[in-house]
Amino acid sequence: MKLPALMLSCLFLAAPTANAMEPDQLFKQIAPSVWLVRTFDSGSVPTGSGSAVVVEPRRLITNCHVLSKAASFVLVKDKLSFKGKLEYVDLERDLCMVSVTDEKFDAPPVKRINAQSLVVGQRVVTLGNPRALEMTLSDGLISRLQYDDDQKIEAIQTSAPFSPGSSGGGLFDLEGRLLGITQRVAVGTGMQNLNFALPAEWLDDLPARSKEQLDAWYASQRKPSR
Repeated sequence: MKLPALMLSCLFLAAPTANAMEPDQLFKQIAPSVWLVRTFDSGSVPTGSGSAVVVEPRRLITNCHVLSKAASFVLVKDKLSFKGKLEYVDLERDLCMVSVTDEKFDAPPVKRINAQSLVVGQRVVTLGNPRALEMTLSDGLISRLQYDDDQKIEAIQTSAPFSPGSSGGGLFDLEGRLLGITQRVAVGTGMQNLNFALPAEWLDDLPARSKEQLDAWYASQRKPSR
């Protein structure tokens, strides 16, 4: 019996890659690179939590909204805790890079892959810290790819579930490569599996975009008031 071409196409897209790992192997590989973010106000009172992914030695990426009301923050895993420092800010894309100066922080950076290579139906996993529950793994599919006017991916929709606290966590393929940064969940009556991540290649633009936005802010502060 021959399967319809459309069905064959869907099966191909959802099939694992040659180097795909079993869930336990995948978790073992990526877990050291995903950290819990705990935020505090100026009085050192806890204000919230989120997630962050190690993308360079002693540098992690998270969502800016995770840090928006924080006077300070730490990066936590198991019984380890490191003070973090804000390095780059892209409020428009909701991506912030933080750094750890402590040389004892030796968490390995993840490998990244360009979101332009993604296809709808591809199997993925997310790893984050929903409600500060450390290291929560979930799986699903790429359910939709949202493009900008230049036909570049600006959002990755996935059926892999995540919750508040997972913001800043990672969306990975089955080889453990970072595809995106989990950002938001659409909630409301009749809404299901509307989970969105930001494409990982946006990290390449972060230093330049951070400088542009900070320069614009400083320039606005120098304008004389009327």
